[in-house]
Amino acid sequence: MSELVLALVAGVGFGVFFQKGRLCYASALSDFFLFRSSRVGGGILLATLLTTLSWSGAYLLGGKAGFWLPSWGFSGLIGGAIFGVGMILAGACLTSTLWRVASGSGQYALVLVGILVGFFLTGLAHPWLAEFYFTPLWLGTGGTAFAAPVPAPLVAVAFVGVVVLAYAGVAGSTTRRFDGPIDEDEGRINGLRESVRVGLAGLVAGTRQYVGARTSGIDVARALRRPWDPRTCGIGIALTATLWIGVSSVWTVSGPLEDWVAFGFGAISTDLLETVPGFAAAYSGSISPGMGVIAGFLLGAFLAALAGGDFEFTPPSRSAGVTPVAGGILMGVGATLAPGCNVTNLYTGLASLSIHGIVAGTGIVLGAYASTRLLFRARG
Repeated sequence: MSELVLALVAGVGFGVFFQKGRLCYASALSDFFLFRSSRVGGGILLATLLTTLSWSGAYLLGGKAGFWLPSWGFSGLIGGAIFGVGMILAGACLTSTLWRVASGSGQYALVLVGILVGFFLTGLAHPWLAEFYFTPLWLGTGGTAFAAPVPAPLVAVAFVGVVVLAYAGVAGSTTRRFDGPIDEDEGRINGLRESVRVGLAGLVAGTRQYVGARTSGIDVARALRRPWDPRTCGIGIALTATLWIGVSSVWTVSGPLEDWVAFGFGAISTDLLETVPGFAAAYSGSISPGMGVIAGFLLGAFLAALAGGDFEFTPPSRSAGVTPVAGGILMGVGATLAPGCNVTNLYTGLASLSIHGIVAGTGIVLGAYASTRLLFRARG
């Protein structure tokens, strides 16, 4: 079976899990910033942590083969922040835009148009970006914590442990405040310890409940019609990503999507392609495995929406105005300037423990936080 066919299969898996889990980084982050909780975010975090563990094994066996480890610098922070602002403004990340478009949404088709316009604008600026943007902001070559002088799986376990404790602390603190006022005399250290204990207990109880529900039997016909638990989709994404790195490489989205745009320009006319230097640089003349994953993602999301009765052509909302397109343009520009989108940096980058992914991912989170606070304040 050719790599392109396997790419299509992997893409279908990603598309199904994202659509059935209703996974969206924009809503996950905004819900966390506003309410200190996010059911969708839990599924995304689970996918990232499980992938970190599996990819650490892949790194141990194959080194850097298949990993995307670009140079890093302030460009990642700035581009990530622009992407994060656009994500909240549009009300969707890049992947949720794609699965919503595959489900028939006209509103998010406008967001996708904006993303493509963002690619076009940065494509025009391509000759100057390296000289006046990337090079001055460059700090170091691509690297990953997996390259530490200890086995990569140990690094992954340590990272996952720290993240789980931090998550438990936040979840436990939210639970304690919801249950009633916290004793102000307990001290900061004791309070943090108690929050972690409560959070871990909640994680254990939630895991037992989740496993119990899965082992009690699943009505397949009903499951196809309904959304899936984000944790189930997180596990599915991690498994698909693990299989894909075994076949080809880590999963990225913004780069292959831009490659599709360049391919379209080249198919129309090579003269037209040359008018956009960024697209000319990205054009290879053939469909890459990464592009195959994008095609599979759209197909998988379409099939999942169709099976669940979610597919419906819906026109854009007039009340949204130019916001969807504006948010999309910022995402397209930010994805090029970072480089990378929510998947490339917040999922693939973090799961790879890539320095660039951590820097650009931090930028995305900061941009999303600032825009969420501003929009929430503006709406009262």
